[in-house]
Order: sequence, then structure tokens, then C-alpha cells
Amino acid sequence: MNFRYRLMQFMSGRYGTDQLFYGLIAAAVTLSFLNLFIRSFIVQMLVYALLGYSLFRVLSRNLDARRRENYWFRDKVSFIKRKKEIYDQRRADKCHVYKKCPSCKAILRLPHRIGKHKTVCPRCNREFTVKVRK
Repeated sequence: MNFRYRLMQFMSGRYGTDQLFYGLIAAAVTLSFLNLFIRSFIVQMLVYALLGYSLFRVLSRNLDARRRENYWFRDKVSFIKRKKEIYDQRRADKCHVYKKCPSCKAILRLPHRIGKHKTVCPRCNREFTVKVRK
């Protein structure tokens, strides 16, 4: 039997790689690179722990637990990506100003006109004053 067949046989029924695996490996490589400059024993042990945990996840037969962990990781990463996209979109928008309504906390997109302006929130119909600088 060749090596590939034996490896396939060994990995059958095991979890394998997923997004959390790649995230753990990326974190371990990043910490290892930083440790070249820091030279800390604790950071090196953290790198080994991340690599050990990622290997444990790959070889695990508890598929449900590994799926739940990966789902949690993907949920957190997608939340961060959405927040970053919203932030980047607002930074690129030079024609509008984003302000929060003081009563309902809705985010309003207002035209970028310097000075004090009165505006009405479309959600709660409350009128409030907005200061726009620059």
C-alpha cells in the first residue's frame, strides 16, 4: 500500500482542517515571528500551545464539538469583517456625516454641511441639533 492510501485511511472519521485551523496556524506563525524580536519563553510556549491545539483539532474524532468551535470562530470573524467594512465605507464617504440619534440610537447619514443644523430622526421622529465640523 502506498503512503497516500494509508494517510487517507488514517484520516477517515477525523475532523481535518477548517477556518479555525488556519486561523490558529496564522496566529502561531505571527507570534513566532514576533518572538524573534521579543525572545520570550512565555510567547514560545503559547506558540507551541496553539500548534498543539490545532493538531489536536485536526486529528479529533469529536466532529460536533469541532464544528461548534469553527462556527463560533467564523461568527466572530465575520462580525469583525462587517464592522471593518462599515468603518471603511464611512471613511470613504466624504459627502456625508454619520451621527447617532440621542433617543433611539439610530445612525443617521446626513449631508456634510459645516455648522449647526436641526434634523429629524426618521425612526423616532425626534428633532435634535447636529454640529458638523470641517
